[in-house]
Amino acid sequence: MGKYEALSYCGMFCGECANYKQNMNCQGCRNETALVDDCPTRACAIQRGLLHCGECGEFPCVMLNDFYYDGKPSHLAAFHNMQKIIKNGADEWLMEQNK
Repeated sequence: MGKYEALSYCGMFCGECANYKQNMNCQGCRNETALVDDCPTRACAIQRGLLHCGECGEFPCVMLNDFYYDGKPSHLAAFHNMQKIIKNGADEWLMEQNK
């Protein structure tokens, strides 16, 4: 398991997802291929060599704003997570999530 495995590129915390925790059908977007191959955020971050979207100078871009504000609570939570990740760093944020 990689150090940042539970951190998605967009700010969602995989560690809260039952599918991820129980290894039912998702390995997180850093390891998964089939379930997330259509995620434009993931593709963009990988292409740019980013740990997460908050490292991008264009954050939050139009694509992320559309995702964060699509009416799904978990997507808006990802935006708030990303703000904390930017402010405190991915390592500290992950430690908080894993408590």
